Amino acid sequence: MFFTYWTDLPADAGFSLYGPLHLCMLAIILLCCILGCRWFRRQPPDRQEGFTHRLGVLILLTELARIGVYAATGSLNRYELPLHLCGIAVYLCAIHSLWKPDWLGQVLYTLCLPGAWCALLFPDWTCYPFFGFFSLHSFFAHGLLVFYIHIQTAADFIHPRLSAIWKPILFLCLIVPPVYWFDRQFDANYMFLQLPSDGSPLLLLSRLAGENPAGYLFLFALVVLGMMTLMDLLYRWFSK
Repeated sequence: MFFTYWTDLPADAGFSLYGPLHLCMLAIILLCCILGCRWFRRQPPDRQEGFTHRLGVLILLTELARIGVYAATGSLNRYELPLHLCGIAVYLCAIHSLWKPDWLGQVLYTLCLPGAWCALLFPDWTCYPFFGFFSLHSFFAHGLLVFYIHIQTAADFIHPRLSAIWKPILFLCLIVPPVYWFDRQFDANYMFLQLPSDGSPLLLLSRLAGENPAGYLFLFALVVLGMMTLMDLLYRWFSK
């Protein structure tokens, strides 16, 4: 069952949310981020730059490997496109590893970092066996994303500012409408714009909205705005 797609798995094949294996994986990723930040900050600029480039390539290759396995197993379909925020973050990290425009750093820190951590805390791949390819790949890929953004922020290659919050807001205004259109046209749920993922706090938003799609999206937008603001405030507080 290592490469078995979720539609062909038995109902009891998955792993438990916040079970021992899940918690152990979260602890490993968190420890790697903490130690990685301390190590990266002590490196000279040329080593930091070289490691950043290699990490950006690794993140991109990890995504290409996922697509390759899906294609090889006949599981590549419209529901496995890189249209989730974390899927988009793969390419944003790869670009950032080569060029570091400020808008991209703001987007990675305020949107992609909390998004990737939420994916790790509330994974929507629990239907897969923990030691199956798709589960291990999801943990590894999201772990690389948070690792990359953390070390770039720790070394001040990403410098979050509340005054620049308009940049990730503009980014969302550009990407959300086409993703929403795709979701509606092809019965998908990228970026969870149609439905909340099982086991995530987004379920609470849907209940508060009375299962109303428009209300859910409104509350979702408020939460995202609040999250971005909190991320910038936390950086300002910790940096002091």
